[in-house]
Amino acid sequence: MKKEGLYIGTRRELFWDSYLIDEDMTTAFPRLLQPEKKECCFWFDEGAELNSISYPCIVKDDKGYKMYYLPWPSSDVKKPKAYLAVIESQDGIHWSKPDLNILDHPELKKNNVVIDDLEDGMHVMFDPNPACDPQEKYKAVGMLKNTPGISAGLWCYTSPDGYHFTRSHCLTVCGAFDSLNVAYWSEGRYVCYLRNYHQNQDGVIRDLFTDLNEGPRIGAAGAIRDIRVMYSDDFRVWTEPELICFDDGKDYPLYTNNVMRYPRAPHVLIGFPVRYCERQEWTRNNDQMGSSSVKKEAMTQIQKREGLAVTDCIFMCSHDGKTWHRYNEAFLTPGYETEHNWVYGDCYGAYDLIDSGREVYYMYTNDWHRSKGHPKPLNRYEIRKDGFACYMADGEERVLVTKPLVYEGNDLHINFTTSAYGYIYVDVLDEEGNPLSDKKSFEIYGDNIDRKICFSDDTDFSGYVGQTVRLRFRMLDAKIYSMCFM
Repeated sequence: MKKEGLYIGTRRELFWDSYLIDEDMTTAFPRLLQPEKKECCFWFDEGAELNSISYPCIVKDDKGYKMYYLPWPSSDVKKPKAYLAVIESQDGIHWSKPDLNILDHPELKKNNVVIDDLEDGMHVMFDPNPACDPQEKYKAVGMLKNTPGISAGLWCYTSPDGYHFTRSHCLTVCGAFDSLNVAYWSEGRYVCYLRNYHQNQDGVIRDLFTDLNEGPRIGAAGAIRDIRVMYSDDFRVWTEPELICFDDGKDYPLYTNNVMRYPRAPHVLIGFPVRYCERQEWTRNNDQMGSSSVKKEAMTQIQKREGLAVTDCIFMCSHDGKTWHRYNEAFLTPGYETEHNWVYGDCYGAYDLIDSGREVYYMYTNDWHRSKGHPKPLNRYEIRKDGFACYMADGEERVLVTKPLVYEGNDLHINFTTSAYGYIYVDVLDEEGNPLSDKKSFEIYGDNIDRKICFSDDTDFSGYVGQTVRLRFRMLDAKIYSMCFM
């Protein structure tokens, strides 16, 4: 019996996971790729910035780019008060502080503070919902826990201009929230990814925080930092947060989540969570690290785990927002050892991507998290569009075969790389994997994010529109990142 193929229409499909790929017929293999570090494009160098910086968050509006961030005046965990500040850019390369003087911060040469007296995390979004109140076009969400007269929970602040914010309402109390909890508008509803803890005892999951005001539901031994998702039609009434799951069967701590819709394929979600790794004891290896003194200071002045834990960043993607494919090798690492890195707080990526207008996106990290008294660098990275991961062939010819699919459009476009010696050919197969004709594509080689593919007789793919077919990519020393029909 003939099966109906996966309908992709003219969507861009990414070769980051096995969603589109028949793994039994494919010999090409997946590969995680890393961004290229470019330069420090800004220094956070005054006031509380010299102590610590957290959670940079990029917002694009009709005036350019804003990057919000939290300077921490104190590292005292008993007094975790911070404020929200903003820098601005037109091109994502040159950043500057606006002199706003909205709140009282005389210690700053340029007072760029927009919200005061925060406790942890603050994500800012520009709301594209056409029904959004103009006074609430900017929404910020963050944790409040120890503010007198305020219920502990994940709170919303609103603003008409991205500068003047007013505390509005509590979204939920079901969670821990001491992280970057992100919210965005997607396909007619709001989505929020937030932080909680659970215990995993032989596969049985027990939530630790069901109400932040009541504290942990059970003891915190073996607590695993996790990511939940909830939904809302109006940004006020939300569903109960659900634990997301991963296809690798592993359960390890994730700190931030940085979940967003991928701009070139909005039906796909991506995330860049920070992976939390805590050693239990100080070792001779720690004594030899460049940041040894910084780590020891964190252990003695804050708490033991502050000097024993280290963090890196991983990449994950999803088609439904609940089940995720993640790569367990690092997307970002702390890098070669210096006096400032390999500490708890490395590899916290800024939320969102900036389109360069070329073949790359810009990404950012704020670094030197534990180096008190030092300016903090904002480092810019570049990543190829669609190039977070790929399927590739090495020095032997390999094949990538799709599942049966149905497409629209006459022309096939691919994002790919080969060596000078390498190549890609595309064949059209039936559902069983047999060639539908003897027509072959021309030889494809080079490096391009948008190469139009034709058959060797210069005909296009229109003859198979609406049919259930497979595509076979025969590859040598090549990478393929994405494809779409137009």
